[in-house]
Amino acid sequence: MKSIQGYKQDGFRGETLIVLPPESFAAYADHPVVRRLHLTDAGYFPRAAGKVARPQGIAENILLCCTDGRGVVEVDGVLFSGGPDIHPGLYGEELLDCCGALAPERDALEIPLMQKAIAIDKPVFGICRGFQVLNVVTGGTMYQDINTQNKSSVHIEHQRTKPEEKDKVMHKVNVIRDTPLHTFSEGLLQIGVNTLHHQGVKKLGEPLRSMAIADDGIVEAAYYPGKKFVMGVQWHPEILGLGDKVANNLFTAFVEACAQNMK
Repeated sequence: MKSIQGYKQDGFRGETLIVLPPESFAAYADHPVVRRLHLTDAGYFPRAAGKVARPQGIAENILLCCTDGRGVVEVDGVLFSGGPDIHPGLYGEELLDCCGALAPERDALEIPLMQKAIAIDKPVFGICRGFQVLNVVTGGTMYQDINTQNKSSVHIEHQRTKPEEKDKVMHKVNVIRDTPLHTFSEGLLQIGVNTLHHQGVKKLGEPLRSMAIADDGIVEAAYYPGKKFVMGVQWHPEILGLGDKVANNLFTAFVEACAQNMK
């Protein structure tokens, strides 16, 4: 198993190198984009390697490893996965009782990692918490709990955590025209998503542009115009699987962006 430092020394050229931050590996152990991942350290995965499925023969090998903002210059893209809530202090709010579990060690890694990746224009794909990290880094704020704080007249239960619901479409989102998601949806203006979150975007980060909005007003996807590939979605395409057209197109575009960014 080669580390980030081994990228240059041991000749990883011909492969796409992507960072997966600490503690997020468990969510991806069986995800459909990665055929099989092998942990080198059970539980905390300092390094793990796998191969992306080849839906159209374009995907490359991927190295998943934990690193920090200094190491991101050596990689071709960064995937930020789901996980616990971001501390509200990072977007200027007091911690409320309705906020869920926190992960300060992930905040400490992912915030500067996201900042650095955006600054040097690395491909970034944020999923669920990863999308929220993107929003906070760009100056956005969060509902600490949608059910408590969002006063929309339309109610959507966003936190569907029963095992039989995780990989099922649970609600629709409205796709905004002329955005990357509109391309990935192949022109559809409404798509179905699964939903495992209790927090959501309250104020979108200023540089970001919304790509999809739920009927209750929650922003479900956004991108950073002018960047190679910086975007996030609130749902879990990795759980929906590559049989889902939009999930397939999202991951295909991300891997292509990473491959084009190879050193």
